[in-house]
Amino acid sequence: MEFPKNNILDNWLETSKNPEIDRFIERNLAITEKVCNVLKERNIKKTEFANMLGKSPSEVTKWLSGLHNLTLKSITKMEEALGINLINIEPLNK
Repeated sequence: MEFPKNNILDNWLETSKNPEIDRFIERNLAITEKVCNVLKERNIKKTEFANMLGKSPSEVTKWLSGLHNLTLKSITKMEEALGINLINIEPLNK
């Protein structure tokens, strides 16, 4: 998902030069892009996806905008609904 050049977010990122924020936004956009691609591949409408998540369509639209601060809980909810992995982290062996 690409945003128009010279938007508020790009301008703010350019002036802040914070690598943590850059990485956060990059990961957030990668997650939302992957979800949008899966929805498109499976021909799942956002309204249907919202129902799968037990959320309102407007909330899901906000999640998938790429600008919303996704929580681990919301990411996990999307993973479970779609049967996919959005974050690949190996659990610690006990």
